[in-house]
Amino acid sequence: MNNDLKIGQYLTSLREQAGLKQIDLAKKIAWSPAVLSRVENGERSVTEDELEIVLGGIGVDDVTGIKQALTRSWEILPEPAFTDRDSNLLWEAEQTAKQIRALAERPNVNAFFQRRLARYEEELVNAGARVLNKRFKVAFVGTIGVGKSTAICRAEGLELPTGQGMPKAVLETGGGGVTLCEVHVRQGPGFGLIAEPCPHEELRRHVYEFANFLKNPPLSDDDENEPGSPGISREVERAVRNMAHLPRKRGERRSDGSVVPAIDEARVLAGTVSDAKALAVEILARMELHKRDARDVWHSDTSNQAPLAWLQETFERVNNGRHPEFTLPKRIELIIPTVVLGDESVSVTLIDTQGIDEIAERADVEQHFDDVHTIIVLCTVFNEAPSTSIQRLLKRAKEAGRRTLESNASILVLPRTGEALAMKDNGYPAQTSQEGYDLKGEQVELKMHPLGLKSLPLAFFNAAEDEPQVFRAFIHERIHAVRDFHRATLREIVSGANALLLNYEKEQAREVMQQAASHLANWLDHNLELPHTAKGHVEDSLISLVRQAHAMTIYAAIVRDGEWYRLDYAHQLRHGAQKISAQILEPKLKGFREIAENLLSNEQFAEAHDLIRQAMRSLEGAFDAIVRKAGLVGQSIHADEMKPDTEFWAKCGREWGRGKGYRDRINNHNADWFRIRHDGESDARVVALIAESWKKAINSVRELLAQE
Repeated sequence: MNNDLKIGQYLTSLREQAGLKQIDLAKKIAWSPAVLSRVENGERSVTEDELEIVLGGIGVDDVTGIKQALTRSWEILPEPAFTDRDSNLLWEAEQTAKQIRALAERPNVNAFFQRRLARYEEELVNAGARVLNKRFKVAFVGTIGVGKSTAICRAEGLELPTGQGMPKAVLETGGGGVTLCEVHVRQGPGFGLIAEPCPHEELRRHVYEFANFLKNPPLSDDDENEPGSPGISREVERAVRNMAHLPRKRGERRSDGSVVPAIDEARVLAGTVSDAKALAVEILARMELHKRDARDVWHSDTSNQAPLAWLQETFERVNNGRHPEFTLPKRIELIIPTVVLGDESVSVTLIDTQGIDEIAERADVEQHFDDVHTIIVLCTVFNEAPSTSIQRLLKRAKEAGRRTLESNASILVLPRTGEALAMKDNGYPAQTSQEGYDLKGEQVELKMHPLGLKSLPLAFFNAAEDEPQVFRAFIHERIHAVRDFHRATLREIVSGANALLLNYEKEQAREVMQQAASHLANWLDHNLELPHTAKGHVEDSLISLVRQAHAMTIYAAIVRDGEWYRLDYAHQLRHGAQKISAQILEPKLKGFREIAENLLSNEQFAEAHDLIRQAMRSLEGAFDAIVRKAGLVGQSIHADEMKPDTEFWAKCGREWGRGKGYRDRINNHNADWFRIRHDGESDARVVALIAESWKKAINSVRELLAQE
């Protein structure tokens, strides 16, 4: 987009905000409507004087500031929109980056400053990109039936009146186990639904496991079998049944006293074919997948349904496999025409994750902790706050070295009516809901203290009693907290870079920097080596989860060679590797911070503060990178070695149906694979990767500090 067009579009937006029509503005500034139209369309350039005339006609107060913003020339950082509230901060970073680059290009700049200047430019670009990015996600995580969907719909007004009690949410709600897949709510051109289809091979696997269950009902494993197929979730089974028109009908008693027996159409069909494969083929044929090629559907103005009623019905049909044009979805997006959360300065997507019913440590849930632009709202019922699953997720995030929890994560307690008033203080019941919330908040803080997260943001929202603005305000606060964190980081980098530019010619500053660098380098020299072994094992998280998982969940993972969303071998090995890296490196990072903070508190080193902070950011960034890389090693162990091991999966597969002790038998195979057959190679690979990457990180910081 050329600059004339950008200026034209911005002038158009200012005029419309002022409530002026194009012809009215043209009269005010004594221009012809045709000329003003060409300017707004970007077909004609404007001089600075002409720009001032147009801005004055619109009634803009800060004419000088806007003129300057419109004529800025961006070379290093991406150019923000004229309406971006962070444009001045980003422009400051851009100007600093230009000065940094100009100094670095001088032929007489020594190597010490060259390295620091190059690092500063890289930091400015990366931090600027985080500030520039206005696309945020808010992921709601919690146990099934906790009320996530209801809260989201209350916040966005996605509700239908019922005439009695609570309104009906557009997102399907119930007693849990209702939502088939992750659901995203975001702004778009109208009311609509977009469905990302489940991959065909995955769908075929679901159907085969359902058919296999019908033809070969398993023996009891640990007395935990529930009605349903062991290889697929109950939500998927429900959708497959509906897509294939194979309902399970309940028995009923007629008014004359006769009884209509229950009937399972899927079992009736199973009795007509020879084996599971033939049954799977028949089910797939009944699903008519060739007709289910729709990916999106939109509300029409000619529809006889109101938009929200249409959206609610459409979502329910797609979510349950009852829409004839949609296949099994992997993700559903609900599109609404209004600005999500009402904040036009950012683009927000609300994510309703699948409820946690047994294992909280799922890849689809924990992936949200990795994104610096995602706010994780951990939802919990009042009496359990914070629930065990929420505590486990936070503990795992800490174990894996996540350093953004206090800025990006929060706890949302969703009380039912009367629960807050049932709280007691010294034997006396709470007099108000707020008092009950305060008492519960103290309990939550105590439970968070062992995790080192006692200051984690906390909010209460009773969907039946509290105004939606209360909930929306809390989410707004969390988004703004993340934005402020990114802004503060960029400001620190800009400040440090400007200090470097200011001190470049000062001999005294160089001497102070040399002294500070000497202290830091001495610590680096003494902390280059790491332990050759880890306290734990890469497979520890996997074995721990198998020990507590439902037998049917383990079975589903085994028949998919370790790839099941509730129990994903690669994800658990990733966490195990990250946990090892954090255990080894966090004490080192803490030690370096202590040395750096001591220097920062000493005014003698004031002129070296920018160098000290830059070294700290460098090592912290290296820590994050090593943790991520270690996680990739953990995942690759499954992808490259474990998944292709057909003998291993066959052994595990034969354990199903042998009765009690199923978990232990699977874990024996897991432990044997890592500790006997591969003799601890996985641990050795991770530890070697950490050691090698740490040495590179140390050398990188030493290069930054080297004065020659």
